[in-house]
Amino acid sequence: MELSDDGMFIKEFGVILHYITLFIAVFYYSKYKEYSFYKYFLFYFLVIVIVDLLNNYFYTEGNNINLYNIYTFFEFNAIVLIYYHLIQQKTRLIIVKALAIAFNLVYILSFIFDYYILYTIPLEGVVNSIFVILYLVELLNSDGILNYKKMFPFWMSVSFLIFYLTSVPFWSLYYSSIFNTRAMFPIIYYLGTSYQLIFIYGLITCKKMGKLY
Repeated sequence: MELSDDGMFIKEFGVILHYITLFIAVFYYSKYKEYSFYKYFLFYFLVIVIVDLLNNYFYTEGNNINLYNIYTFFEFNAIVLIYYHLIQQKTRLIIVKALAIAFNLVYILSFIFDYYILYTIPLEGVVNSIFVILYLVELLNSDGILNYKKMFPFWMSVSFLIFYLTSVPFWSLYYSSIFNTRAMFPIIYYLGTSYQLIFIYGLITCKKMGKLY
């Protein structure tokens, strides 16, 4: 089933936002360069843009599964590195490491046992959401909560949580074949557009701060 005109528009708009978000992130690099996590945030969006370009010029629809499987690895581990450098409490860092190892193990097994592929993307959404929640809990219990609206890591985390947590039921239903048509894909495109607009808002409006918290 083909996408509606609205679905195609939001998909193409989301792709354009990838480039805009990366450009803005690079433009504001001097404001955030002292944050050790920021280079991994840039890497995260650079990977997205590279995959977009490869998909547009070297792959056809339905023939890009391997490309997106590889993308999942870099996407996930970029998120790991972001929150490994944001989270400070030792127990939470141990949780981050353990979840990163567990997911990467499942990811590797998905190339050996095909049915594992059904779990990687929904599992990635769950694990990434846990990383975000661990950071937000830490922020909530720190002095940084007084200035959270001025902190880009807060808006970045809100954006990630909206996208990854709400995408879990979508991908779970899709890979379980409860629905497997492209008619539902505008849902994920709207989520992708929303999370990038939050990134852009945070990058532009947040202030340079000496310490995160």
